[in-house]
Amino acid sequence: MDTEKLRTLLLVIENKNITEAAQKSGFTPSGISRMIASLESYYGFPLLIRKHEGVEPTESCLALLPQMREILYHESLLT
Repeated sequence: MDTEKLRTLLLVIENKNITEAAQKSGFTPSGISRMIASLESYYGFPLLIRKHEGVEPTESCLALLPQMREILYHESLLT
């Protein structure tokens, strides 16, 4: 599991916008979209609902958020 992708997904969800998350993270919007597509492929279902005005997490993504945050928390303990 690439934790950078998880961090980026959380940033996108927090900002409700891929472009804003890209500006804050230093990635391109295209790069972020590829990261999210990779996570969606890994999990086997969509993580974001893409709308003209931004994005929001799917119900399945919301169910995974606590585990994602826990993974990132434990990673932070190791560094």
